[in-house]
Amino acid sequence: MPIPSKDNFLASLRRQPDARPTLFEPFIHKELAEQLIWRRGPQLWDTPAHYVDTMVSLRERTQADVVILDARSYCMRSLFEMLYAAETLTPSTSACVVLCRTQDQVAECMHSPVVCAIGGYEDTHPYIMPFIRMDKTAEDALSEGADGWFAPSDAETHFAQYGAALSICGGLGADTVTAMEPLAIHRRAQALFDVTHSQGYLIGSGGVIAESAYLSLISLLGIYIRCH
Repeated sequence: MPIPSKDNFLASLRRQPDARPTLFEPFIHKELAEQLIWRRGPQLWDTPAHYVDTMVSLRERTQADVVILDARSYCMRSLFEMLYAAETLTPSTSACVVLCRTQDQVAECMHSPVVCAIGGYEDTHPYIMPFIRMDKTAEDALSEGADGWFAPSDAETHFAQYGAALSICGGLGADTVTAMEPLAIHRRAQALFDVTHSQGYLIGSGGVIAESAYLSLISLLGIYIRCH
């Protein structure tokens, strides 16, 4: 199994020529996540530490370079617990991308040695570390000086228009991926890798693949793992 590499994740986000394919699929449905890690039950999600353990296991099963943690629903005390668990459980060659809704959350994450990038909503911005704008528009992300933008669809169009200055994260379209045959998913992903060379494109659906679409998710992960 390939060793996770936060350096490769950051190389792709920063549009560096030595980047390999990297995955950005932050919203895998809980039921699908449990299928992937071969464990089930509310105990996987009931505390910040259990949540981190689950997401670290999910990173391993998807062979992603980084662990993606969603801090938006956590109070500050729970965020401290989440970051402490992340420091303990995240592999040394990997790191965490934390999704934040408030500037207080961002500030706390920036103090953590395990956080390599912030995914920001609303008016959040870390300013001095890699940043992915998770909402708004590509133009907003560019004006903020973000490294990347979470695209809900149309990855190819957005990359052609903005890829020289802004990394496109996701963008396959969750509904589109759900409706596609496995071979079509493979062909589209391969074409994106061929065009982007993973410099400024981080593969992902750009949304939440339906709970019923396990085969679609497996197909997307399969082409990523093959090329990674």
